[in-house]
Amino acid sequence: MNTLIIEGKANSPTVNFNYNTGLLKIMGRSIPENPVKFYQPIEDWISDFLKTKPNKVTFYIYLDYLNTHSTECILLLIKKFEGYYKETNAEVKVIWNFDVDDEDMQVLGIDLSSLASVPFEMIEIK
Repeated sequence: MNTLIIEGKANSPTVNFNYNTGLLKIMGRSIPENPVKFYQPIEDWISDFLKTKPNKVTFYIYLDYLNTHSTECILLLIKKFEGYYKETNAEVKVIWNFDVDDEDMQVLGIDLSSLASVPFEMIEIK
């Protein structure tokens, strides 16, 4: 299985999912014209990755903005990790990063964490 790398653009985030380390990063801005089309290959890669039964998965999210449809897509990804976490003894964690002065992203992280039963860490970036 290969690492998944998607270069970020003005409206879509950078994706760097490292198969070997289990560190899966999404960073930037997520307002693609068609979020489902953008996130489908990511969701497919995660499904294939989880079939390899990794011992450790860290889903690292640092977005400065995402629209409603992207939020739904991110929640679906988090739910995939939640299912894997509940089914295995693997170390699974979601890390939600937000800028110190970005209350909206902080609240969104809190909301997402309340919707999934998976270890969720909030990190304030200064």
